Amino acid sequence: MSATKRVRAEDDGGRSEKRVRAESDEMRSDFVKVVEKYLIEASWTKQQLMAAIKVGETQLYRWARGDNLPTKALVNRIAVALAIRIDERKREKDLSDLFNASDRIDGIVNELLSAAGYRASLQGNGFDTSWEEIAKNRAWRLGYIDVVNWAATPERYGAKPIGKAVDYAEQVGRLLGLHTEWERYRSWGEMNLAIMERRIHAIAPFILSLPERLFDYRFSAPCCEEAFQIAAVTLRTKLQEVDFLEDLPSKRVQVLYVQGEIGNWAANIFGDSYQSLAFPTFEEAVSSIMSSEDKIPVFLSDGMTCRQLAKRQDLRFLEVHTLESVRLFPSFAVHTEEQKLITTLNSVINMLPKIPETTNA
Repeated sequence: MSATKRVRAEDDGGRSEKRVRAESDEMRSDFVKVVEKYLIEASWTKQQLMAAIKVGETQLYRWARGDNLPTKALVNRIAVALAIRIDERKREKDLSDLFNASDRIDGIVNELLSAAGYRASLQGNGFDTSWEEIAKNRAWRLGYIDVVNWAATPERYGAKPIGKAVDYAEQVGRLLGLHTEWERYRSWGEMNLAIMERRIHAIAPFILSLPERLFDYRFSAPCCEEAFQIAAVTLRTKLQEVDFLEDLPSKRVQVLYVQGEIGNWAANIFGDSYQSLAFPTFEEAVSSIMSSEDKIPVFLSDGMTCRQLAKRQDLRFLEVHTLESVRLFPSFAVHTEEQKLITTLNSVINMLPKIPETTNA
């Protein structure tokens, strides 16, 4: 501040100097604001940080004013220096917490890169990233797939989906004091990517906790008392009175399923026992059942879906003896690194009645 400005500030009781300081705070770049947030956690000064990364302190003030931006290499160096310092501080308080910041270094790097104007290099990574966003905004974004009675696309554009999983998820949100936002309808493949990149925080509790999905999702406790089983349907005209898939002549059977859905998993279990054919949507798979001529088309899915389909299309319901001991439950699904969110969801799920059974639906 110039001598003239300082005199004026003294003349008006220091009010002008305070105003200049406030304006300076507002003009700081987003990047420096994020750096300062981590400096507080590290109990470190700006001078100590810049000394650690071997860059002159004046450079930080240039970044703050927006005169220039740090290179990606410097952003990475800052993230590493902050993580090491935070680890040291955490260990002083708790010896069991050895790598507090190192274990979330990808999230720190992404946040700093984004604030500096770069595209995050590891989009969506970091422990409890969704939880932190939910806690900050008191809102969560949920995804859904069209599942009969559980979550169905609304007729009016922009409206929320309808179904028992939707109602249950919103009740969980209310108990947590959260506003529930519903994403647009997504396919199974899109849903997986949306969770991976944290574009949605969770999937509504109609998704079954298949073992192979543990590589892509972390599941909550079951939200329904009823266990789902693997089942199938086929044309009545293609067979005699048969109750099990395994009773059909395997060489003539063609297994149909929706990509990413439970039938996909079951078909993989069968391996080369049957010919198989994948479809991107439920509608296309069902259409193929009705138009098949040479083969015995068998659509694989969960028992509830197959019973409803058999009733609507006059198809024959088949049990799957090979997988009859497998029990699967509808649950919330979140990113694999969202432990805090899952712990919280499980606490609320234990307070609520489970979603009603639908065996005879």
